[in-house]
Amino acid sequence: MKKQPRLPSYFSLKSLAIALIVLLVTLLAVLIGYFIGFNQAEEQLAAEREKTQNLVQKISQIAKVDEANLSRIKPKERLQEDEIRRLKNELEELLRRERMHEEVSPRHEYAPDDKKAPPPPPPVRSPRPVGSEAKLVIIIDDVSYARDVKAIQSTGLPLVMSFLPPSPRHPDSAALAKQQGTYMVHLPLEAVAFHDEEPNTLRIGSTEEEIEKRLDALKQLYPNVHYINNHTGSKFTSDSAAMDKLIRIMKKEGLQFVDSRTIGTSKGREATEKHGMRYLTRDVFLDDQDGVGNVKKQIRDAVEKAKRYGTAIAIGHPRKDTIQALKESKDILGEVRLVGIGQI
Repeated sequence: MKKQPRLPSYFSLKSLAIALIVLLVTLLAVLIGYFIGFNQAEEQLAAEREKTQNLVQKISQIAKVDEANLSRIKPKERLQEDEIRRLKNELEELLRRERMHEEVSPRHEYAPDDKKAPPPPPPVRSPRPVGSEAKLVIIIDDVSYARDVKAIQSTGLPLVMSFLPPSPRHPDSAALAKQQGTYMVHLPLEAVAFHDEEPNTLRIGSTEEEIEKRLDALKQLYPNVHYINNHTGSKFTSDSAAMDKLIRIMKKEGLQFVDSRTIGTSKGREATEKHGMRYLTRDVFLDDQDGVGNVKKQIRDAVEKAKRYGTAIAIGHPRKDTIQALKESKDILGEVRLVGIGQI
């Protein structure tokens, strides 16, 4: 006899119904909570928007009041405010550029069209009088940092330091110079083609007033300066009118020009002789080519010129190879007397 299937009991159906009701209530609660939360979030967002709009209105009102007050400031006070604002902007720009730039590498513009071309030769000179002492001046240009001074002093030789005027990239050059007994100033002059120009470079179009103002400022920064040689300057020194102005004002200021001869057409001799001043010029560039060996050859050339003519002026830079070559050339340099620029 077949068994009849068992029908769900009354209690089982009741339990299922209750479970379905609970599930439905739960879903409704979730949906209601979602919409309530959404509405609350929307209300909060609207409140924030209202706060922002109120803040913007307040800022606008303050700006209008400040502008109105500014219009009532006396002209002198307003100028002072403008000057403070300008100086602040310049300081911020200076700090920004200081962070951007690395320390400038010592460089010398001696051949504007070809960096490796030989430097222009010095003028013809008379031979050294018999029995006179051979004297050599070695000028180290582009001195800008404490590390330059330290490197030069490490040679143990009486070298002449020529300091670049202070700039954002080397602000301490004048302070470093004051720690030395004697020194020169390396005056930036306009070049034919040089892409790392120093600030306040004098140009062929500079007026006498501008040149005098520049030299006065340098004398304030370098109170013991007596000799100045040119940094770059291939364009300036080859211009007769520009050199005439410069030498005339230098004579008035009690300064002596030393021609670095960065170009063969320099008018330095003509200008100095015109104004009754002695013409001093570079005879040898020590480091126009890299390498310790090349610098040592140039040192030998400078020594030979000093022995031949009685005096000679060599120019180098505080580069690693140059410093090392000088240290290794003390025997050669012992054949002449190393002196300051004021001793020839």
